[in-house]
Amino acid sequence: MIHSITSSLKSFKSISLNSGLNLIVADKSENASDRQTRNGSGKSSLIRIIDFVLGSKCDADSIFRFDSLINEHFSMSFDLNGDRTTASRSGQEKSRMVVDGVYDDWPVKPKLHRDSGEERISVTNWRTVLGSQMFDLPDDTDSYSPTFRSLLSYFVRRDSSGGFQEAQKQSSKQQNWDVQVNLSFLLGLDWQISHELQLIRLKEKSLETLRREAKGGALGNLVGHVGELRTRLTVAERHVNKLKVELEGFEVLPEYRELEQEASTLAVQISELTNQNTLDREKIETLEKVLVEERPPLQSELAGMYREIGIILPELVTRQLNDVKEFHKAILKNRQLHLQGEVDDARSQISTREETMARLDVRRREILSTLAAHGALDQYTRLQEELSRQQATLEELRKKSELARQLESQSTELTIERAQIKKQLTTDLDDRAATLNEAIIIFEDFSQRISDHEGSLVIEPKDNGPEFSIVVEGKESKGIRNMQIFCFDMTLAVLWAKQDKSPGFLVHDSHLFDGMDSRQVGKALEIGAEQSAKHGFQYIVTLNSDQLEAAEFSPDFDAQRFRNPVAINDASDTGGLFGMRIH
Repeated sequence: MIHSITSSLKSFKSISLNSGLNLIVADKSENASDRQTRNGSGKSSLIRIIDFVLGSKCDADSIFRFDSLINEHFSMSFDLNGDRTTASRSGQEKSRMVVDGVYDDWPVKPKLHRDSGEERISVTNWRTVLGSQMFDLPDDTDSYSPTFRSLLSYFVRRDSSGGFQEAQKQSSKQQNWDVQVNLSFLLGLDWQISHELQLIRLKEKSLETLRREAKGGALGNLVGHVGELRTRLTVAERHVNKLKVELEGFEVLPEYRELEQEASTLAVQISELTNQNTLDREKIETLEKVLVEERPPLQSELAGMYREIGIILPELVTRQLNDVKEFHKAILKNRQLHLQGEVDDARSQISTREETMARLDVRRREILSTLAAHGALDQYTRLQEELSRQQATLEELRKKSELARQLESQSTELTIERAQIKKQLTTDLDDRAATLNEAIIIFEDFSQRISDHEGSLVIEPKDNGPEFSIVVEGKESKGIRNMQIFCFDMTLAVLWAKQDKSPGFLVHDSHLFDGMDSRQVGKALEIGAEQSAKHGFQYIVTLNSDQLEAAEFSPDFDAQRFRNPVAINDASDTGGLFGMRIH
C-alpha cells in the first residue's frame, strides 16, 4: 500500500493514506461560481505524482518540468514486496531516483552517492526493481514481453493517456501485441504465446513489405515469382553453357586481322579484274561485229562517184578507176588487221586476268579457310566478356530464385506457425480454465452488482491471438464503458491481491465516474471498500465533492469515514494540491 505522498515544495499538501478505500475529495470553494470547476484542484496531479515516482516518462510537457516544479522532489512511501520503501524524484533529475528501503531482493542495487549520502538508482533500473518486486518479472525480458510500466498502467490509469476509453487498453496508443502480452500475464495465461505471435507478425510484415516492393518499389528488380524466375534461370543456364562450349573450341589466330584485310583486298582485286574482263568482252563483241559487216564499196558505186567528181572537178580525175579500187582494198585490209589485233589483245588480257583471278581466288579461299577455323584475340575477349556477363546474370537469377523460394517457403511456414500458435492458445485456455473462470465470475459479479448486467468478460482464441472483450447487450454509453473499466480493474486488483507479489493498490481518477449515475457511483465505491478490505489491497479514488454527495450508498455504508482529511479545492491559488498556481 501507499503510506504517504510528500514533496520538497513547501506549499504542497502532504497526504497520508490508509489501507482499504481512500477517498481524495476536491471541494468547491464558497465563493466559486457555477462556471468554476475543480479541474485545477490537483486530483489528477496526485495520480501523476504516484505515476511519476513509479517511473513514468517525464517529457518536456510534463508538469514536473514546469519552472515552478522542476527543482522540487516528490516522494512516496509505500510497501514494496512487504518492505517499507521511500522513493523520490524531480523533474530536474528525471532519470534518477533517490530510494530508501530493503535492497536484499532487488535485482539491481542502488548506489551510494558520496556527496549527499543518498542511495540512488537510475529510472530504468528502478522500473526493473519495481517489476521484480510487484509482478515477479524477470530482469532480462526480451522485446514484446510484459513490462512493468504496461502492467502498472492497469492499476494506475491516466485519463490524459486515453486510459478510460476501453477496459482492455490502459492507453489509446497501446498496441494490440502489448494488450495481448500484458493481459495474458495479468490473467494468468501463457503470455509467451502472444509474444511468439508478435514475432510472427513482424516476419509477416517484412514479407509483405518485400512483396509490395517487388511489384514495383525499391526491390522491383530483386525478387519475382518462382515460376517466372525458374524459366528465366533455365534459359540463362542454356546461354551460359553454349558460350562455354564456344570458348572451349575457340582457337586464336594472331594474324587474324591481317589475313582478314588481305582477303578483303583480294576480293576487291578479283572484282576489278572481273569488271575489266567484262568490258573487254564487250569490246571484242563490238569489234568482231565490225569485222563481219565492213566491206569495200561496189564498182558501180565508185563509177558513179567518179562521174560526179569529173563533172565538178574534171582536172582532178586523173587516175584510173582500177587504181581507186585497189586503194580501197588496201585500206580495208589494214583496218581489219588493226581491229583483229585489238580483238587478239583483248582476248590475251582476258586470259591473263583470268589466270590472275584464279591465283587470287586460290589465296582468298586459303585465307577464308584459315579464318573459318580460327578467331581473332579480340573476338575471344568479347566472348569471354559476354560469358562473364551471362554468368553474372545467371548468378543474379539464382539468388532471385532462391529468395523467391524462401519468401514462399517462409510464408507457408508462418501460416503453419500461426495455426500452431492458435492450437497452443486454445490448449492454454483449456488448461487454465479454472483461472479464467475465476476472473470471469469476479467480473460478472461486479457487473451485476453495479447495474443489473452491463457486460461479460470474454476471452477467446483467435487467429490473431487471444481476444479480450466485454460483451454488452444493447448500445454502450460512456457510463457503461466506465463501469466496465471499473469492473475490469477491480477484477485484476482482486486477482493480484492473492499473489505472493502484487502492486498492493488500485488508483482511480474521478474521470472514471463520469457518465455513471449516482446509484452506480455508490455501488462502485462500496465494492471497492469491500474488496480492498477483504483481499488486503488499497483502493485510492479521487472525486469531486458533488460526485460523492450525489452518490447513493447503502444505508449501512458511511462514505465519509473513508474520506482523506487533506483539504483541496478549486481556489485559484492555494486551494489545490500544490498550494500554488503551477506554471
